Formats: sequence, C-alpha cells, structure tokens
Amino acid sequence: MDHAPIKYRLFTPWKLALLVVVAIGGVALYMRMTQGLGATTNLSDTWPWGLWKGFNVLVLIAFGAGGFTSAALIYLFGGEKYHAWALPTALWGLLCYSFAGASLMVDIGIPWRIINPIWMWPEHSILFEVAWCVMLYITVLALEVAPSIFQRFGWDRLAGTWRGLVPWYAVAGLTFFTYAMSHSFVWAGAALVLFTAVNLMISTVRNKPSTPALLIMFGVILSINHQSSLGSLFLLMPEKLSHFWWSPRLPFNFLLSAVAGGFAMLLVERTITCKLYDRARPDHLMAALARILVGALWLYVGFRVLDVLAVAASSEEFGGVAVAFGGSGKATLFVVEMFLGFFVPALLLTSRTLRQHRRIRFVAAAMVVLGVAFNRLNVTFIGMNLEGTYVPSWQEVSISAATLAAILFLFFLGIKLLPVYQVRDEPEVTGATGTGPGMVVSAPAAPANKI
Repeated sequence: MDHAPIKYRLFTPWKLALLVVVAIGGVALYMRMTQGLGATTNLSDTWPWGLWKGFNVLVLIAFGAGGFTSAALIYLFGGEKYHAWALPTALWGLLCYSFAGASLMVDIGIPWRIINPIWMWPEHSILFEVAWCVMLYITVLALEVAPSIFQRFGWDRLAGTWRGLVPWYAVAGLTFFTYAMSHSFVWAGAALVLFTAVNLMISTVRNKPSTPALLIMFGVILSINHQSSLGSLFLLMPEKLSHFWWSPRLPFNFLLSAVAGGFAMLLVERTITCKLYDRARPDHLMAALARILVGALWLYVGFRVLDVLAVAASSEEFGGVAVAFGGSGKATLFVVEMFLGFFVPALLLTSRTLRQHRRIRFVAAAMVVLGVAFNRLNVTFIGMNLEGTYVPSWQEVSISAATLAAILFLFFLGIKLLPVYQVRDEPEVTGATGTGPGMVVSAPAAPANKI
C-alpha cells in the first residue's frame, strides 16, 4: 500500500518552542565542548554517570525499542495488520538511537574517542558489544527508512537495487557481528553458511514482506543483545546499586521492560499522531496491541517482584525481606516505579472495557513509557548508594531537554517530508463512512493550525 507525507504547517508555535529548547541546549553544548565536563556538569569521581548517561543514552535507547518490537510483531510473528505502523516506528527508532550515540560524544571526557571500538577489540567487554550492536542497528533502521526516501524522490531503480542487496547486507552484518563477539573465524564461517542458507530459502517464498525478513532478523538479534547488555553493565557494581535494582538477572530486567516499553511507545506515537494530524484512528488495532502489552506488563511485574524478593531474602546484608523494605527511601522509589509505571497500567489494560477506551488506553501506555524511563534513571544514578549527592547542572538538563526536542522536531519534519504514513489507513476505523466491516478510508488532511 502506498505511503504519503502528512500535509501540515511545519513552523507552528509548538515547533518553534521545540527549536527554542534546542537553541538553549546548543549554548550549553558549546560550553561543555569548550570548558569541559568539570565546569559544566556536577559529575565527579564519585558520581561519574549522571543525567546524560541515564537519559540521553539508556532512556532514549529504551524509547527506541518500539522499532524492534514492532518489526518482530509485524514480520516475524504474523502481525501484518500492524504494517502501517512499521515506517513511522522505524523513523522514530532511528532518531532515538542516532541521538543516543551522538550523546555519548557529549558525555565522555574526550569526544573523539567515541570511534575507539572500531579498531580496539577487547576479548571481554560489555561496552564493546553494546557499541557494535548500536552502530549496526542504526544501519538497520536507516535501511528500513530508506524506501520512503526512494518513493519521495521517485528512485524506483534504486529501490529495486536496495531490495536485492539488503538481504546480503544482513548476511554480511550477521557474519561480522559473530566474528566481533567471538573473535573466531570458525564461528564467523558457520554464521556465514547458516544465514546464507536462510537468505536463499527466504528468497524462494512468493509472498515476501515489504522489508526483507533477514534484515528484520538482524535488527531483532542486535536489539535483544544490546537492550539486555545495557543492564549487564551494572552487574559490575552490586555494592553501589541498591538491591531494588541490582540483581544477577538485571539483563532480563532491561530486556523485558524494553519490550513492554516498545509496545507502549507504539500506542503513544500512534495516538498522538492520529490526534494531531486528524488521521483515522484504528481503535480495534490499538486495543489488540494493548492486549499484547498487558501480557508483557504482567510478565515484567511478576519477574521484578520475585527478583527483588529473591535478592533481599538471600542476602545477609539486608537481613531478609522485611528489613530490606523497611525505612528506605530507595524502597519508596521502587514502589513508585513499579506501582505507577507498570502495575496500574497492567491493571487498567487487563479490563477489556478500559482497554478499548481511547484516553485510558493512552494514559496507561504513557505511564509505561514513563515507568521505563524512571527505571533507567533509577538504575543509572537515582538508585545508587554513593557518597555525597548528585544534582544535574542546568547545562546537563538543557542538553537532555534539547536532545528530546530535536528528536521530536525531526520526527515531525520526517513525516511531513517523507511518505512514512500510509495513504489509506487500517480497516474498521472509528468514524469511517461506508458500508460493511473491513472498509478502508482515506485519512483527511490536517488543518493548517495543527501542531
């Protein structure tokens, strides 16, 4: 089905406000690059990781998780009915991941050393694995968005070349990634043979998806690895991170929360864009996706509660569960995170009636997105047991705010200039005109004064 840009005014008061936030962040960024970390942040040897690592990297990567969850749902688990959501989600994920990578240049002391993982290959390093996963996944997202650029400029021949070469890029990427992680030509050769065979088998299938399946598999593999490995970074600091977040199973915490957050972000993005640009609203699909989100939420809630109880009960330091939860400010943070960010949304969306209510569904999904963000910030610095205190400086806050504002503005710019939204929306939309179920209607153009 064809896609088309959304027609609306680009420079509205809201978008101008986003640009003002970006400009203020630009001033803070200039100060950071010219004056250094010590003069522009409240970081120290005791608190080396702060807002930029927590929000600009971990939170943004979690926000971009909708890219791999939607791709897996649509192309690998038979959710073809959500196909209209693939390109907007890929664009959003590309922006989140790109800015997360760029933010590392701001966060590290010597920015140009961001490229060190390209030629420095340690045998045992979690950061090395995360770095290559993120770099390769950005290329996967860019390739997923590329067809919209081809359609925008009428590059049909280039689109055909893209479709023929992308599966082989996935084969090469999977082979390279296997070698980078194993440092073994044997394992790399085995990966080359395996994925070449998979690619040849997929090429014989008549009903091919619009995006090559092997590229989707590559992206999902990379995402599962780096989403969990970000949690693995904190396994090295059990004495510094509160037991409400530290656990030997912390990688599963990050992965499961990213899956729930990815589905929630899909609902948030689709609800907002439908509202702002008067798109037809596929309530039946949103309710169905909310039902999938419910399963992910209850799985995560059960996992986290049992995990925290297991860590507290098995540790002599805490003296059992009752002592671990008693009189602790960290316990309050944990309860707020789990109750408001995951338990309440799960409870709301479990009800079929509430799940079909637009506002309740949106509020619940937004609570999950904020809950995932709060979880990442708790793990990064709020939940740390370190000497002294850390409060982000205005430069840190303004750069983080500018990063999010830039992502939002570029996303709005992307959906205006590129055909990432389908010309026709999904069937059975609320308020459609026509006869009978399964009808398809065109989305009306947005008024000029929309955001």
